[in-house]
Amino acid sequence: MKTIHLYIALFFFGAAAATLGACNKVTSGYLSAQIRYPDNPIQVPRGIVTQTNPVDADGSSAPVIYELLDVRDSATGKHADAFFANHYRYLFTGQFDATVDTTVALLNSVRELIDSPCFDFNIHTGAFTFYNTTDSVPAGTYTYDVKATNESGSKIYKNIATFTLYDGLPYENDGAACAWFQDATTNNGNISTPTMTVQQQSTNGDRVILKIVDENGTPFNPANNEYIPRGDRSSFQTFARFHPLIVTDTALICDFELTPFPIIQGAQGYTIYYRIPSNIALIDPGITPTPDRIYSANPRFTFRLWQDGTYLVTIQIPHVTRDPI
Repeated sequence: MKTIHLYIALFFFGAAAATLGACNKVTSGYLSAQIRYPDNPIQVPRGIVTQTNPVDADGSSAPVIYELLDVRDSATGKHADAFFANHYRYLFTGQFDATVDTTVALLNSVRELIDSPCFDFNIHTGAFTFYNTTDSVPAGTYTYDVKATNESGSKIYKNIATFTLYDGLPYENDGAACAWFQDATTNNGNISTPTMTVQQQSTNGDRVILKIVDENGTPFNPANNEYIPRGDRSSFQTFARFHPLIVTDTALICDFELTPFPIIQGAQGYTIYYRIPSNIALIDPGITPTPDRIYSANPRFTFRLWQDGTYLVTIQIPHVTRDPI
């Protein structure tokens, strides 16, 4: 009987202790000492807009507010003054729709020129947005410190990560192809693989000069319709959003306002199609079923520009000679 009384006493004692414990205030919030950047070290091409991944908060209680404390040159350990220096760049102030805002006036209605550092730091995610003005910052590796704050307090994360500014290609060259088509039919076949070269002639301006040349380097004349768009396929004109296409005897010229260029996709993505009529293109013997001048040359090619500047894009088509008849 005494044993039963003891069990009952222990039961009520435990229940009372639990009740008293429930009345004590439990500390809320958790801020991990292991907050980190999962993509560390971060790679950032100079002069190209780049968005980094957010931090991994390691289960810290939301919301967490992040503050960038310092950025240092990893080689010298000194504060990176150039990283914080102001430079002019555009900031969007409203919703931009590339299919609707097709004039400079409409574009300027949703953007403004600001004098600002080459980056933004998101206080809610800890992520960076690097802008094209990083081309003003010396290439190299930089180390930075961050402070995180939530309801439980703040912690400083010294040397939390590094990013490396490097000189990457300012363009993407996805290659070219070329086919012959027999006039007034759907008969076709491959001619060859054209050589496409993209050259950044200057970091000034926003212009791309497109030349299509034969196997000898002789340019076809777009002003004389020596190459023409292909029906519902995208042409260079498809991607000229803000300024009219300039047509010369040797090239098509597009002045652009935004990078990347093209800013929008056509029906076939970013690929550009043209047709060189059979009375202009002389195709080498053995490529087409017959030697008759009834076969057009049809180059297609894809490129994108990531950085401001003046570019020359040249498409050279082997086994095809410019020979107007």
